Amino acid sequence: MNLAVFIGKRLSLKAEGRSAPSPGIVIAIAGIALSFIIMLISISIVSGFKKEITEKLMGFISQISIYPPENDSVPGLTTGIRYDNNMLEMIHDIAPEASVSISMCEPVILKTDNNFRGLILKGLDKSQDWNFVKANITSGKLPGDTSAIDDNTIVISRSTADMLGLYPGDKVKAHFFNNSTLRTRNLKITGVYDTHFSEYDAMYAYCPITLLQKLCKVDSITGSIIEINGVDKKQIPHVAGEITNRLLNEVIENGGRYLYRTETVYDRCAMYFNWLDLLDTNVVVIIALMLCVSGFTLISSLFIIILERVRMIGLLKALGATNAQIRAIFIYMTERLVFKGLIIGNVVAVGLLMLQHYWHILPLDADAYYINYVPVDLELLPIVILNIGVILVSFLLLIIPSGIIARLSPANSMRYE
Repeated sequence: MNLAVFIGKRLSLKAEGRSAPSPGIVIAIAGIALSFIIMLISISIVSGFKKEITEKLMGFISQISIYPPENDSVPGLTTGIRYDNNMLEMIHDIAPEASVSISMCEPVILKTDNNFRGLILKGLDKSQDWNFVKANITSGKLPGDTSAIDDNTIVISRSTADMLGLYPGDKVKAHFFNNSTLRTRNLKITGVYDTHFSEYDAMYAYCPITLLQKLCKVDSITGSIIEINGVDKKQIPHVAGEITNRLLNEVIENGGRYLYRTETVYDRCAMYFNWLDLLDTNVVVIIALMLCVSGFTLISSLFIIILERVRMIGLLKALGATNAQIRAIFIYMTERLVFKGLIIGNVVAVGLLMLQHYWHILPLDADAYYINYVPVDLELLPIVILNIGVILVSFLLLIIPSGIIARLSPANSMRYE
């Protein structure tokens, strides 16, 4: 076994003649633990916040959307795109794991006796398209939850319900505009949702796609958007680019009639994603500050340990130990402080994060942050990387200060009191 490791393992962190570690050692361990707790909590909160907001954005806006040409009008209220087998095969050829569906969006005015509100009414088709709405239902139920699905049903947001004074089971007049023609439908409210994302909650209401298809007098495979989800988030721009190229080649090489437009959620919601990216800067600043605090406490504790064992250093030098061996002994002893601090920090930080994850103890202002509690993302990989990073940085920080050992002479060290 290496001499430095052998001696370092057997030396106590307590000073000679003391039954407990010195206050400096205790402060060093506490400082490391506190710094680690702050770093891990910061990473988890920012990661959780980005994850929650991203999921909300991708709930309102599909990962990849294919739109018809703006001048491609179909009979009724909207421009149209057909969800046929050729389109489906092309998308699955590029992204086999993708979930593809068709939807329709139409402007609508909901009017009660006392108030009105303009919205985008989005018609959803497949059952999985309703998962996002279902996860945020606060009262009532989805149209598909009834024994017999009624096309003339609608799910509205909490903000819309409060503004119009509506509740599940109520009926509301919906006014649609077809060129210069006004069409009105009486829609039954089956449910109310609340995502706390005020901008989008105030914009969207949901209904079965068949309602809008009948209103527009189109068949069951015609809509206004082909929505693609289930793609790896990092692959979204690449998949969208491949789809755009295939659609363009279809027009150029095969004489396709329409040049469809492709757009990603990152294009539609660029402002939000840029804001989320800025949060990473805050994490970097916090980690840098906490590493500085940890480094200062470690260097201070190293000097304390050296001063408490000056005579031992002189004895080791007199017995022939090299400066490098003695430095390694004290670096190893100081690293033991790091391990103790990390153990405490891991237990406390993970415990606090789990409490917040399951019980949502700390609230947030949903109007400002789009979520009503502090979100956390507790994953193993960031914890492991942070632990390894702290150990490596602490080791590098101790190399230069430990050089003070080389300046101690054996004769003077033996007489040190």
